[in-house]
Amino acid sequence: MGRSTARAGPSQPTQTQKGRGGKRQQPVEEPSEEEEEQNEEDEQSEGAAMDVDGDDDDADSDISRKVNALVRLALFTEYKRSYLRRDDISKKVLGSSSRSFNQILELAQKKLCDTFGMELVELSSRAALDKDDDDGKKDTQAATGLKKKAAATKSKNYVLRSILDPILIERAAQTDEDILEEEAADQAVLYPTNLNIDEDEEENLDEEDARIEAGRAPKYYGSIISWSKADQLGSLGILYVILSLVLASGRVISDAKLRQHLRTLRLPSNSGTHPIQHTSTSTTREISLDDYLSTLLKQGYLHRQQVGGDVGGKKGGKKGGGGVKRVRTQAEDQEAGQVYEWLWGARAFAEVGEEFIAKFIAEFMVASEGEVDPDEEDAADARKKRKETLQKMYAGVEKAAGGKLVELS
Repeated sequence: MGRSTARAGPSQPTQTQKGRGGKRQQPVEEPSEEEEEQNEEDEQSEGAAMDVDGDDDDADSDISRKVNALVRLALFTEYKRSYLRRDDISKKVLGSSSRSFNQILELAQKKLCDTFGMELVELSSRAALDKDDDDGKKDTQAATGLKKKAAATKSKNYVLRSILDPILIERAAQTDEDILEEEAADQAVLYPTNLNIDEDEEENLDEEDARIEAGRAPKYYGSIISWSKADQLGSLGILYVILSLVLASGRVISDAKLRQHLRTLRLPSNSGTHPIQHTSTSTTREISLDDYLSTLLKQGYLHRQQVGGDVGGKKGGKKGGGGVKRVRTQAEDQEAGQVYEWLWGARAFAEVGEEFIAKFIAEFMVASEGEVDPDEEDAADARKKRKETLQKMYAGVEKAAGGKLVELS
């Protein structure tokens, strides 16, 4: 018989080892099946815990990326003065995580507020604005002093607006001599041609040349807020005038009446004229009044609707004149037999507000009477009288508007 060559493992001692004298070798015990199962469960639990931590980190990183993407998208959209639509947020930011919209929006709002002093606000729909106006006519707002928000419907369109304190903005807009000196030095480098024109020469320039020379260099104010590098103040001022005219005309003004008022301000709508002037920081140096009104319509500051006639027919285009790409000239409207009227757009309610425009009108009218000299003996009485005049003027604008003025929506 041949001898087996298989050797016994260390955990299974042979009979020969057991029968030998001397010290007995202690066997190495294998873990039981229950212990092995328990160890496997512990390892799986530890691995699962590590996976969960990893998933949490990935989730936080993904949320942070989406928040930053929404902030960038909001700033870019505001720079173009267009709407940020809910569909664009879903497509460009959220992707397949559309259910996390509220969470992403809340975190983005915090970052916009803390970093930029701005917030995203959802615009009201036209139906909601019209209903609020009807409620105002019924004196519901006058009785409660509040808007009926329960009936308002949203448009799923967002815009950015400032949340800075008005007092902070007012102080930041004051002229500082050091800043004024620095801006003057920069202006000398960027626009050296303007230094060669003194006041006497400027008087001798014809109107066209003076306008060109004045437009080459944006005006600087020596304030912390750099107005010359932000919005076009000229067109912005015209917007406030138009909003004032609409508000003081009972919240609606006919197209003919609006153009008549603007014509008295040397803003004609004649063909070939471009009364809206921009500084050299703008890509468009001058535009016509019709193009400017079209821009305000597109941006949502104004709303235009057709009065009477074939409102819903092919001749009148889209119902109420809303959403048109171009405001037709007055001659074209007369030829087509169409009459339009202008109202505030949703963006004006959310970004400017009726109360602010009423204060703008009151302060402009009172300021035309002259400033109060603080060195005068009766300066205190003059300031008191000025304040009372402002309140009366504000009340007059509110009465002209046809009811209680609406706060920011």
